[in-house]
Amino acid sequence: MEIKKEAATANKETREGLASLSRTEYPSSAKADFLSWMESEGYIIRGSNGKLKFNTNWSNKEDRIRSVRKLVEVMDISPLDLKNEDFFKMGLMDLLKAYSIKRHSFPAVFNALKEAYPELKVNLWDIRSLKGTISKNRETADEAIKWLAKKKSGAVTEDDFENNGVGFALSFYSNAFDAIVFAQPDFIECNSLKALSAKYLDKEFVNNTAKRRAAISMLIKIFGSPKSVNYQSFELYGMESILSYYSQSYIFPNGSKKPEEERKLLTWLAVSDVIKDFKIWEMKDPPKSLFLDKKTRIESTIWLSSVSHKNPYLLSYEDWESFGIEWIVKEFYYGDHHEAIHEAMDSS
Repeated sequence: MEIKKEAATANKETREGLASLSRTEYPSSAKADFLSWMESEGYIIRGSNGKLKFNTNWSNKEDRIRSVRKLVEVMDISPLDLKNEDFFKMGLMDLLKAYSIKRHSFPAVFNALKEAYPELKVNLWDIRSLKGTISKNRETADEAIKWLAKKKSGAVTEDDFENNGVGFALSFYSNAFDAIVFAQPDFIECNSLKALSAKYLDKEFVNNTAKRRAAISMLIKIFGSPKSVNYQSFELYGMESILSYYSQSYIFPNGSKKPEEERKLLTWLAVSDVIKDFKIWEMKDPPKSLFLDKKTRIESTIWLSSVSHKNPYLLSYEDWESFGIEWIVKEFYYGDHHEAIHEAMDSS
């Protein structure tokens, strides 16, 4: 029999085809056929008393692969229907143990299929015998969401979860938007996420600390660093309404800033809500009007002294340059970094 090689996660049609292969008890001759093959290959031998015993400790990868594929063949099943119990019924408990040790954080049958059928690119949620287990595991759900975002090139809709066999992932979240925000895939197509945020990003979401911070964290991940996030980042993904929450901050000056400066300040408040030690002068384009306040300038100099591990008096202009904040010296101290140092020291 030719071993079935359907792509485990190729598309909806393939998945439905695999699902139609109902699991039945393997043929009565399967065990005898398998043992006969094992003996012919030298994996088991007959002792002087005529009884069979194993002649391998399953340390050889090729031996494991050939045996797993033969097991699936004689049982006449799809690889995705393989169960841990099948190894026991065929007397392959030691082979199953080898897979348990090999990658102990995953089920042994998953490790076996990953190794024996690399062409299937099998995922945990593809193995039918694991459905009950993975449906209770949020970590696996998040991996499924990330896989779905990558498979769909980021354009994910509600229906895609069920159509691609990962509907279980939504059971951990209120909706697809929440699911993507918390799973934080490496890539998500902006228009897709914008559509979901328009549908689900409401006042309740914004006022929920965990959800709000998770959404901001996702943007930071997408753009690579907290420094790269700006107001347009929130707009691009339809999440600028999150920033309205921070307009209530006690440090937000009412009516004293231009709209552009207010947006920068709101962005910093949002990012610093997630990255606790992220300073406003670390932004690529900070609200520079805040540096009219002497206290803010002094804090930036003291911070520079701390992160560069230098006595304030030993700071050089190059130190400001190395941290990308030389603009403070240029715009507020006429290019003289000594003035910045003296202002900070005189106030201490």
